[in-house]
This record gives sequence, C-alpha cells and structure tokens, in this order.
Amino acid sequence: MAGKRIFLVEDSPSIAEMVKDELTEAGYEVFWAKNGFEALRDLDEVRPDLILTDIMMPKVDGLELCGAMQNRSETKSIPFILFSSRFDEDTVRRGREIGAKFFIAKPFKMETLLAAVKKVFGG
Repeated sequence: MAGKRIFLVEDSPSIAEMVKDELTEAGYEVFWAKNGFEALRDLDEVRPDLILTDIMMPKVDGLELCGAMQNRSETKSIPFILFSSRFDEDTVRRGREIGAKFFIAKPFKMETLLAAVKKVFGG
C-alpha cells in the first residue's frame, strides 16, 4: 500500500495524531484536516486515495464533506470511511446513500481501522 494517500479529517488533535502515526507506520502518506471545511479547501492539493473522516465536527461535518465530494466529478470516486462515537439509523442511512465504505465506532481499535483501510485498497 506504499504511496497511497489518506486524508484524515478529525477535529481531535490527540486522535488525529494517534491515527496518523499508525497509518504512517503502516506505509501510508497521511494528511490531516481539522474539519470538513479545511478538507474541502485542501482536497485538490492533497489528491487523496481515501478519506478517513469523523462525522461530528465543527463547520462542515463528515457527512456534509462526503456529500459535497459526491457532487464533484473530480472527487466523487474517492472512497471514504466514516468514524464516530455515535451511529444512529439516520446517520448510517445517510452515510450509505453517499457511498461510505465502512462505519467505525469510536473508541476503536487501530487493528479495526487498519483492516478497513486495507480492504478499501484491495488488501
């Protein structure tokens, strides 16, 4: 999976640092945005192979981010994984409608997250 670019969108610096360290150690190139607004702003520059995003964030949440990506021809094919401390039926339904590949509940084990990332990349 070397060379794969992951855009991590997470408003908690401690969680972002932990996830970024693990993904980097696994051989991925990781970029971090603190919210969906920053991610949308930097999306063309980062050009990720995968978006890994929290759902509950200020400014633009993870569902809004992924929905906006689906409306742009140049980003609609980028897969994404949603993670959150709360998944209700409506959130999962909305996530599926916009094409979420996986839903991961917080707190999560890094093994679970890494397995989902590898699966997205065909591993």
